[in-house]
Amino acid sequence: MPQAILLTGGSGAGKTTTAQAVAGLLTNAGHTTGLLDLDAVAQFGPQPPVSRGAAPAPEAVAADAAVGASVEGSGLRFSDQLRIDNLAAVWRTYRAAGAEYLIASGPVTSAELRARYTAALPDCTVQVVRLVTDPELIANRTSATRGPDWDLAAALADAESHAPIEDFLVTNNRPVADTAAEILTLTGWPTG
Repeated sequence: MPQAILLTGGSGAGKTTTAQAVAGLLTNAGHTTGLLDLDAVAQFGPQPPVSRGAAPAPEAVAADAAVGASVEGSGLRFSDQLRIDNLAAVWRTYRAAGAEYLIASGPVTSAELRARYTAALPDCTVQVVRLVTDPELIANRTSATRGPDWDLAAALADAESHAPIEDFLVTNNRPVADTAAEILTLTGWPTG
């Protein structure tokens, strides 16, 4: 059965970099692996009227039906629904290409969101791994990549508000290859 890791954590925790390292270890060991940055596939704007109460387009209704309730009335943000829909679409493509493993990095902040991501990955065992990173390390890592308006304190407070829905908690305060290897070990995935 195919397997997926949803790699989550607060802003600047190292989700994308760690996901790339995990996928690299699997790929280098000969395992067919897909990688998806859920934040990247939710960069869209401006938000269309459909999520503001207008009648949805037929293709949007079909896509929502494939993964559950629509944005309206679901409690999900528009960007969350984009992540779910794009995860489902990319997973179908990866599976058709023979993927055994998927590493997806992005926000998994509630039990509802975890359930919706899992539903978008049919016939797949899904595990959630949360990265926790020291605030000083986050500040050092993000000083050159975040704009001047980025607020570390607000990002840390937001990360603290996430529901504890992970299967594994991993401290990300060492070389990324070591963190990636620990994730593979914890999840029971092949390490070589």
